[in-house]
Amino acid sequence: MSEVRAGVSIYQPRASEMTLRPHPESETLFFTLSTDHVWFALNAADSDVAAEAEAMDRLAELATEAAARLRALHTVMAGATAEGGGGRS
Repeated sequence: MSEVRAGVSIYQPRASEMTLRPHPESETLFFTLSTDHVWFALNAADSDVAAEAEAMDRLAELATEAAARLRALHTVMAGATAEGGGGRS
């Protein structure tokens, strides 16, 4: 089971803030999601590396799906705005 040390919501995520950095003194990788110190700690001591790799694969799948849905919504909203309809309210 995941160990969550804080609950966080990230609004307006930006690709430029996401990084993958190795810890300078260990084999731990930090997948940083925001400049406000939000990250996944990967390959830390006693980690189940296979489970972490599976979690990152799942994250990639969900991120791809989210991007497709966002693009589809943007297309629908842009069409509604062009037709004089709504957009965001």
